[in-house]
Amino acid sequence: MLWQDSQMPRILSLCATGDATIPQLVRHLPESVDGHGGLPTVIRPFPGLHVHLASIARRRKVTGYLAVFARVDHLVASEELHRAASRAGVDVQALIHQGQRMAHVAATVVAPLVPIIAHMYEDFVASSTSQHELASVTEQLSATYEEINLLYKISSGMRFSQKPQPFLETVCKEVQEIGSFRAVALAFAHRDEQTSRPVIDDMALLVGNSPLQGAELLKALEGPILEALNANEAKVCNDLTQLPLFSALPDSLQRAVCVPLTRDHRPLGILLALDKVDHSEYSSVDIKLLNNVGSQCSIFLENAVLYQDMQGLFMGVLHALTRSIDAKDAYTRGHSQRVAQLSRDLAARIGLPDEQCERVYLSGLLHDVGKIGVPETVLTKPGRLSDAEFEAIKKHPAIGAQILGNIKQLADVVPGVLYHHERWDGRGYPYNLAAENIPLMGRIICVADSFDAMSSTRTYRPALPLDIVLAEITRCSGAQFDPALAKVFVGMDFGPYRRALDEQLAAPRIMPSSAGSVGPGGL
Repeated sequence: MLWQDSQMPRILSLCATGDATIPQLVRHLPESVDGHGGLPTVIRPFPGLHVHLASIARRRKVTGYLAVFARVDHLVASEELHRAASRAGVDVQALIHQGQRMAHVAATVVAPLVPIIAHMYEDFVASSTSQHELASVTEQLSATYEEINLLYKISSGMRFSQKPQPFLETVCKEVQEIGSFRAVALAFAHRDEQTSRPVIDDMALLVGNSPLQGAELLKALEGPILEALNANEAKVCNDLTQLPLFSALPDSLQRAVCVPLTRDHRPLGILLALDKVDHSEYSSVDIKLLNNVGSQCSIFLENAVLYQDMQGLFMGVLHALTRSIDAKDAYTRGHSQRVAQLSRDLAARIGLPDEQCERVYLSGLLHDVGKIGVPETVLTKPGRLSDAEFEAIKKHPAIGAQILGNIKQLADVVPGVLYHHERWDGRGYPYNLAAENIPLMGRIICVADSFDAMSSTRTYRPALPLDIVLAEITRCSGAQFDPALAKVFVGMDFGPYRRALDEQLAAPRIMPSSAGSVGPGGL
């Protein structure tokens, strides 16, 4: 039996004796045994039973007392036993029966064993405490490892050129699994320029199971979300049933954590963790995990915005460059943009990855950049070109490749610029490459460039009808064009192309009186 130092002599926990009758009896020991000075070493509550007492220490501090029961003689229904049983409210015969089941020990043997038992108990308590602390440390280490591993995966997976949606979806799935959340959601936000207040945008994504989704979920949590964004710290809601839109739901959410995604106090979004799978409350480990993930997501979103701005500036410069080239010949206005779009569509149709399709688009956009080195008189000349003029214009692929060659970020798009006038049969320029010796990017742009040249009005002839252009692409398959690409190309949907062409060429033009032809390859 053990009782704490601060509550002597009231017994707090009982050691095993079969049942609690005898310890219950000792609970009613006279009050005279309380206090350090008045606590005897041996208590004899009634004949035949000795209770040996020993102090229990932890780190040199007495924390309680151990009572060791020993039957030193037969228990008889003495007057003392009746009084003790009466005080304890126990049956005398049951008490005697229990006492008889206890082993008989000589009184002289018990006293030396008590310090040993006390030390054993101290060792047991110390061992149990150590095991508990070890389990706690192990649990904390496991949670910390999972958190560090997740943060490492997030930071190592950050590529500013990647699209935010798949990256953030992966993050939310990992957070849901590690935190054992019912659902995790993420929404974008911004600051209203006029009111300087945060504004919640549409839901970006939600993983897991939630009775409310999208705009409904954001509306239901609008108050806590705005509080988190305004305070720039996580908002924990432990009773969502107090919110109007949750109280009426049959399968309502109980708890939510709203973690603001901000940079320099500028709102970027909100990370939401909804309920624990085991319905427990959020722990400090959960909040720490969400805050750390929120910080990483904030960095990613800010960098994504900066990257998009940089890309916008980069693409703006490229479009301005290509428009300046197209402006040298009013009849080719929008040509580079249309070739770029057709090239990207063809690349996607043959199964190239999205990232590679975008590089094909850039190459198509820049395929005629070398024409900046070709005299305008040659580019805008009505009628057929002379041999010398044609030789001059044949230099534009190499000039374009030379212009772009020193830009490291555009190195992979140069093949499309340099080889888009090579022919499948080897009769193209500038290097007379044939078949698959021509880089794929060059073969793709060759088809798109020729299609647009025939489909739009030029100085030397009017635009050709779509069916005639597609027939010409088919006829030249295996000669000018890669036959596999030509077959895929003629099966594409040209509705978006025709609409873009009509918009770009809507302004009236004066057609030259003379017209000629240079074949489907154009210039």
